[in-house]
Amino acid sequence: MSTTEATAAVDIEAAAVIAATASALLGRRLTPAEADRLGTAALQALRADGWTVQPDFTRRRIHPQLCAYDPTLLAGLARGCSTHEIAAVTGIPHATLRHRIQRLRGRIGAANTAHAVAIAYRNGWMAGLAPEPRGPITLSTRQRQILSLIADGHTNEVISDHIGVCRDSVITHIRRLYSVLDASRTGGPTTAARPRAVALGYQHGLLPLPAALSASAA
Repeated sequence: MSTTEATAAVDIEAAAVIAATASALLGRRLTPAEADRLGTAALQALRADGWTVQPDFTRRRIHPQLCAYDPTLLAGLARGCSTHEIAAVTGIPHATLRHRIQRLRGRIGAANTAHAVAIAYRNGWMAGLAPEPRGPITLSTRQRQILSLIADGHTNEVISDHIGVCRDSVITHIRRLYSVLDASRTGGPTTAARPRAVALGYQHGLLPLPAALSASAA
């Protein structure tokens, strides 16, 4: 990474911390977009006033698209943890963690957290995360189709249009899919089951990995 790229990366992360802090302090009085603009503007004002932001090399990127803390965030999502749970385990303020997940999604082009987990598996970034034990899993053709569409980041509405059934039927299929995969955690948010279902799909061969990754895992 060049000096210019490194500086830009540091600016992005520093602005995200400022934005997350502002969101935590002001809550609903500040939208996420306004917080992002405030973070960027504050950093620019600091630099114009002669302040410098130094990179922390213990957090340098481990991949062109990843920061050092991203695998931990992805692993938490893959395990079906809520953002509050990931924040508690990592010691990162919740608002900051949510901004980091948003930034991660932006860097890797993920539509949502389930898509982010899928992209991570497709790129081999989750190789260090042990598969969750499950007995033999048998999905119907429809369930496999829906799981694949979830992994591609599609919403229930898009899935409904794609497979030609009503949204309520899609929700029913997804609930049954979660049950077969045992993807829902007791007391956990239903949104957390979506990335976990994708992770379990890759872990147990229900979703295809790129040929190079499949060969290395064999």
